[in-house]
Amino acid sequence: MATWPSGSKASTANLDSGTDSPRLARADIKQNVDNVNSIIDMFNISSPTDGQILKYNASNTRFELGTDATGSAVSATTFVGDDSSGTAVNPGETFKFAGSTGITTAVSGDTLTITGTAQDFAFSSLTGTPTTIAGYGITDAFDGAYGSLSGTPTIPSLGDLSITNSTITSSGDTIDLDDIVRFNVGYKEDINALSSSASISVDATTAPVHSVTLGHNATFTISNMVAGQSIMIIITQDGTGSRTGSFTSVKFPGGAPTLSTGAGDIDVVSVFYDGTNYLGNIAQDYTT
Repeated sequence: MATWPSGSKASTANLDSGTDSPRLARADIKQNVDNVNSIIDMFNISSPTDGQILKYNASNTRFELGTDATGSAVSATTFVGDDSSGTAVNPGETFKFAGSTGITTAVSGDTLTITGTAQDFAFSSLTGTPTTIAGYGITDAFDGAYGSLSGTPTIPSLGDLSITNSTITSSGDTIDLDDIVRFNVGYKEDINALSSSASISVDATTAPVHSVTLGHNATFTISNMVAGQSIMIIITQDGTGSRTGSFTSVKFPGGAPTLSTGAGDIDVVSVFYDGTNYLGNIAQDYTT
């Protein structure tokens, strides 16, 4: 490769006044002509177009016209995310990736690699982009600002579940809700079918609603209710009818009720436990 112009710069000592001899300046003139020719040889430029740049070609030791990486004039690069319309980064500016712990970047040649790590998040601190929530069996991704869960998450064991924003806490299999609960697509209660006998046990932990077709004169005994809980018992007379029912420890307005006696009659008994008393009510003889 030619080295120019400083390595072979010609003197101007014989060219700076009208009395200088051109004969003595010949060597300097020749040196400058050689220097210009070296520059011409180094650059292969003909009819450049907008946006072109000079690129060095090692195979012929020349700078030649070429295009930049985009094939056009250098302009801003715009980054677009799923939550924004786009952010422009102009040439010479710096952009960065921000997030929670675990995001790294690496450059190899013209490839930028961004790496993030899956992390476990407690419900009390919903930040970053969790893919799992340890201990609660939820593996679906969160939508938006964690407003809902996509897919169908499962919670096999509630354990000590705690969500602090709209406070939800759990102790064992009890969830305490300290905010309004709205069901957008309906609400469903389990119904526990009881077997008719002279003594019928109603376990409040099995379901909120119980049903039985009476074929006996029966005594109902309710167990495992907690303060503030209510249950419902749907009682249907069999084809014979006239079956009686009594309710251990339950207080009714005006005293113990008498069941409807017709064959196939349906009565509904509701019981609320206030922590001290079992308070009952009866709606009788449901018909169409």
